[in-house]
Amino acid sequence: VLCYLWSDSGWREGSRRMHVSRALSMARLVYNHSSFAPGLKRVLDRLADRLPETDTITPGRLAQTRGRREIFTISFGAAGAVHGFKLIARKGKQSQEVFISSDLSQEDMATHVAWCVDKVHG
Repeated sequence: VLCYLWSDSGWREGSRRMHVSRALSMARLVYNHSSFAPGLKRVLDRLADRLPETDTITPGRLAQTRGRREIFTISFGAAGAVHGFKLIARKGKQSQEVFISSDLSQEDMATHVAWCVDKVHG
């Protein structure tokens, strides 16, 4: 996608071209819930940037837990679908399921998830 911008010296190619092509190649993040577990939304945004555009990330239900986690953690749960993963995000007394439809291997997905959590929560 080419983008041209008008300046005093005339038309020139814009720097938005890279931003538009990057936005088109990210995974789809479904916003079907109005609430996320603490710290989860920024991790999912980063993960959507790293995954192919054919993948879909769907946050699941929020639940209260008995235990308390001081730091944000994501672990792999039992996957119900053939081409996908179930992640469980926990922080404080809340947990949330996240379903990811992808053709990646579990090792590749674990690498992407760990990188995103490290970037957001350091």
